[in-house]
Amino acid sequence: MSCLDATFTPTPQSPSYSDSSLNNYAQLYCFGADFWFDSPRDFSSLYASNRFFFHATFAADPNLNYAPTTDAQVANLFKTRWLQAHFSLGGYAGTQKQLALIFGFDVENVVQQGIGNVPGRVLVHSDAALLKDQQLVYGDNQFLLEIESLDLPFYVYFIHAGGYWFFRELSGYVV
Repeated sequence: MSCLDATFTPTPQSPSYSDSSLNNYAQLYCFGADFWFDSPRDFSSLYASNRFFFHATFAADPNLNYAPTTDAQVANLFKTRWLQAHFSLGGYAGTQKQLALIFGFDVENVVQQGIGNVPGRVLVHSDAALLKDQQLVYGDNQFLLEIESLDLPFYVYFIHAGGYWFFRELSGYVV
């Protein structure tokens, strides 16, 4: 938990933030999530709990480059399931502010289903390169990503690369 209130928190049901007084915005896009036939992975349950589900069967190859700098890498990106966040926070840029992004998730406890402990995995890319290869472990529920400059609009891509997990929210703290 944080002692600060988030500047914005895009979720599956509320994917946009806008502060027109500073001309700032953040948007979340989903390019593929999974729905299963049973709760809590069926469409109704996921909608009610405001989450996206990612199934291990449809995970991306973690050895490929997904930064969309070439046609081949864009093709890699569009063959997998991923979340994209677009930020334009230039209203804060002149004040030497930074952005702390908290990626909120839940890892499904598949041990109870006899599958074994399967950690999730997310590859975090910018437009230029891999920023983070994050393992999602059952019992944890968030990880931190720090952005140094808010001068220009930018994208962050969260590529599903393994495990059974749920995306909950992406909280942004401008500090």
